[in-house]
Amino acid sequence: MSHAMGPESGHTPGARTRATKKPGAASIFDVTKVFARLLPKQLKDEAQLAALELKDKGIKLGVGAALAIVGLVFLGLAVIALIGAAIAGLSNVMPAWLAALLLALLFLIILAILALVAMSKIKSALPLKPEKTLFGLRYDLGVVKEGSAYTEGRVQRDINEAVQQKEREEEAAANDPNQVKPVKPTEEQLRHRLKLRREHLKSLRDDAQNRVDSVQAATQGFVGRTTNTVKSTEESIKQTFATRGGSQGVRTEGSTAAGESPLADRWQPLAVAAAAGSAFLVFLRKLLKK
Repeated sequence: MSHAMGPESGHTPGARTRATKKPGAASIFDVTKVFARLLPKQLKDEAQLAALELKDKGIKLGVGAALAIVGLVFLGLAVIALIGAAIAGLSNVMPAWLAALLLALLFLIILAILALVAMSKIKSALPLKPEKTLFGLRYDLGVVKEGSAYTEGRVQRDINEAVQQKEREEEAAANDPNQVKPVKPTEEQLRHRLKLRREHLKSLRDDAQNRVDSVQAATQGFVGRTTNTVKSTEESIKQTFATRGGSQGVRTEGSTAAGESPLADRWQPLAVAAAAGSAFLVFLRKLLKK
């Protein structure tokens, strides 16, 4: 039964098909969306699995507690035997029934005192939350929002209204016939779903790493090609100006150098920019094809 459930248990077959689609066919944006969708479900199943493990530990703890209770029962029997011995001893100076009655009365008085003290301690500790601190936080937030108009009476009234609203919502949810409680998966189903989803996350992570490596390689190639293009462009510009300077023999060497320098300063940056732009367009086209 557990093998029939995929990592997207409870969803439509279309969603399961999308989740098991070949990772290489998806874009980085789709991979990110799948990660954002799978990780919360993975954490939820992990929490449910942790609850099942804690349940198993609780069962073992209960068995240990039961054994401890059995030991306490035998301790009680030992105490009873000691009490019988005390009654037998007191029966030498008074009737046996009177000795037993006095001891029972003593035990009842001690029991009543301890029960009253325990009840008062428990009532003073309930509910198990820092009520005064929570009251102070509500009061501080109200003062920040409304100033001195927010009083302690309003804090208590807001708390009572919140409690009543929660009780009404719980009652409405309990009386709603259309509300269907979800079926909790078994431990075997949880482990199967976690395994499938974990494998899917591994494949997505590996695919993302391959994409990063390909982009890095393409970037390095783009930088190398751009550097070579710039160097070759500079060499061609120098050769062009050298050829033109050699054909003009009537000019002096000083005038030729003075004429070439402004042209070289003007055209060389433009040529470098054109080469870099063309290389970037080629790189962008290859990247978009991926």
